[in-house]
Amino acid sequence: MKMLIPVDGSNAALGAVDHAVRTAGLYAGGLEVHLLNVQLPVLSGNVKTFISQEKLDEYYHDEGMNALKPAKARLDVAGIPCHVHIGVGNIAETILHYARANQCDLICMARSGLGTLSGILLGSVAARLVHLSEIPVLLVR
Repeated sequence: MKMLIPVDGSNAALGAVDHAVRTAGLYAGGLEVHLLNVQLPVLSGNVKTFISQEKLDEYYHDEGMNALKPAKARLDVAGIPCHVHIGVGNIAETILHYARANQCDLICMARSGLGTLSGILLGSVAARLVHLSEIPVLLVR
């Protein structure tokens, strides 16, 4: 089972990691976890005038790794190896592209992440993925 877990740095996103840890033993063929953080691109022409693409790429990497660190630590403690990746672009589209390219069987994610009202609402990224993805999307609290 290849499980993609998008991680945005929120506590809610760690719920999807906890789900993977709790259910890892249920997959007879084993569980392969992919952690993905998606950074929104810096689109301002003014910023790109003064900051090189190399510096932007370093920024995306550093921010992505900071967001992924707690999720990876939980998987490490549980003894579950994972692949980490940082993407840049539209969040839902980048998640779906990664899942397709890596032939993931399941996208497991929090129903809402950063920027929602106390987790009450279904996040826009989750809602968009549910509607766009032919790959099953499991939403967890």
